[in-house]
Amino acid sequence: MNTEFALTRITLKPIKHKDCNALWAILSDPLVAQYNDYCVPVTRDAVKQLIQDDITGMYEGNTLRLGIYLKNTVILIGCVGLYDIEVNSAWLGFELAPDHWGNGYMSEALAFIQTNIKTLVTQLGNIAHLDNELNITNLQAKVAIENTQSQQLLRRFNFTHVASEHWIYKL
Repeated sequence: MNTEFALTRITLKPIKHKDCNALWAILSDPLVAQYNDYCVPVTRDAVKQLIQDDITGMYEGNTLRLGIYLKNTVILIGCVGLYDIEVNSAWLGFELAPDHWGNGYMSEALAFIQTNIKTLVTQLGNIAHLDNELNITNLQAKVAIENTQSQQLLRRFNFTHVASEHWIYKL
């Protein structure tokens, strides 16, 4: 999948191996690491494998990780993705470099994902195993209880808190 999506201030495009160092820096930042579910400390090799798994998942049709780049640059500032994509549901994941928190970049990315989710997942290259019955009606997210900024973000996008760290949005 080589599609790029140019938004107002950011560009979304599928993660690539060349993004490894930038993604490692983001995931290694203590402010990000405290809320993620990756092994801490995260190694470059683990991030290389994560990217490879995401690329494989994109080809298999069950994952979509998009890098978030400042518009008209090659500067990766975060990622947003859909995981465990099934016939009627997907999980949302996101991370953003702390230097870019509070600037509305993740809001811009999530608005695009919510509005274009069906288009995005059908461009995944291989959804034949789903018999072309893909109709995502539930978007779910797992957010640490202490991560109040991400919880506020999900609330702004009409996600409902259903249990401990579990949030859901009905499309």
